[in-house]
Formats: sequence, structure tokens, C-alpha cells
Amino acid sequence: MKKTKKLSLLMNFGLTIIILTIFALAAIDVYTFFDTRTEYEIAKNRIAGISKEIKYLEKEKHKIYRQSSSLKRKQLALIEINKNLIEKSIGLSNENMLLIQRINELTDSEPYILVDTRENTLYFKRKGQIIRYAKCSVGKGGILRDKKTGRKWEFVTPKGIFTIKNKTENPLWFKPDWAFIEEKKEIPLPFAPERKVEGELGKYALDLGFGYKIHGTQKEELLGRAVSHGCIRLGADDLEYIYKNTKINKTLVYVY
Repeated sequence: MKKTKKLSLLMNFGLTIIILTIFALAAIDVYTFFDTRTEYEIAKNRIAGISKEIKYLEKEKHKIYRQSSSLKRKQLALIEINKNLIEKSIGLSNENMLLIQRINELTDSEPYILVDTRENTLYFKRKGQIIRYAKCSVGKGGILRDKKTGRKWEFVTPKGIFTIKNKTENPLWFKPDWAFIEEKKEIPLPFAPERKVEGELGKYALDLGFGYKIHGTQKEELLGRAVSHGCIRLGADDLEYIYKNTKINKTLVYVY
């Protein structure tokens, strides 16, 4: 009887151990399942984040590619423009050389005047040799309009071949209509006293025709710049030299 009871207790204890072991193993499996699922979710979120970042980088890559293509097209356009400018510059240089050669052929031994409107420089030459050169001022460009009458004036120095038609000492400047419009003043009558201005043209004036002259200036500090209304301005010393060494109807003036 005692043996049977003891055996029963041992069996119950063993069964309890087995059941506890089964529960422990099941608990471990459940924990492992949830832990694995958590890692899976983390990995899934990471993969989603990486995928999103890859898509963003792809968009940025295409954007940079488009910008790079646009910059490349602009660079090629600039190269083409620069090429055209270089070709034009070479063409102008060749034209100037031919013009100077032609001038030398025409002028023979008489001195002549060259006016470079781009460089605002006047050259006094004989047989291609520079006798004297000076900074000058040519037309500043631009257009002035009279709002009342609709008249307009363009302030440029015309290019071409001229002759000195007349020379004057202590010339008077008869202010034209545009001078009063520029000063925002009423235009006086044609022979009004306020049109006569002394000293404005310097000590000498050389008439080139068509209303254009080579004359002096009250603002020699501006020589070398395009600031005139079309006439060619010189400093006092250079003007006197040109005045004394040129001839009416003989000295040619080439403006280019």
C-alpha cells in the first residue's frame, strides 16, 4: 500500500514537471514569436525608409541631370556667342586696316585727322605716321524728344570722311532748341540773346559741316569719354595745335 502511494506521488511529480516544462517551452516560443515579429516590423520600417530615400535620391538625380543639361546648353550658347564676337572683332580689325591703308593712299603728303569713336582718341597723321594724338570726346548716344512738338535729336558723332570747311577763333555757341529742352527751359526765339554763349566751345572751332565741329570744352576732365552731343571735343593745347596745322578744304577728317 505504501509503495503504491509513493509511486503515485512520483508519477504526479513527474507529470507536473512535464507540464511545467511544456508551459515553459510554450512561453519561450511565444516570446520568440513576438520578439521576431517586432524585429520584422523594425526591419520592414527600415526597408520602407530606405526605399523612400532611394526614390528621393532618384528624383534629385534627375533634377541635377536636367540642370546639368540646361547649363551645358547655356555654355554651348555662350561659346557660340563668344565665337561670333571674336569673328566680328577680327572683321572690324581687318576693315580698320584696309581703311587706314586706303587713307594713306588718298592723303599723299597732306596731314589728316583720324577720330576713333570707340576709343575717344584723335590722331593727327601724315603718310601713316602719327604726328600727334589726343584724348577727345565724341557723341554720347541716346535720343532726346520734345514732348510738345514730337521732334527728336540723336546725340551721335557721324562716321565718314569730312573736310575742314571753316576755322574760327573765339567762336560763339548759338544754343540750339535741344539745349533748352535738355535744360527743361522754354525755347526762345531764333535770335534771342540767351542763345549766344561765349567760351562754351573753347578758343577754336573747326567746322566739319552738317552742324558738327571739332572744338574745345569747359570740362577737360571728361575727355576720353563719350559725353558730347555729337561734336568732337578736344583739350585746349591739342585744339590749338590742330587748329594751326590744318587747312580749310584740304585737311581730311576720317571718323570711324
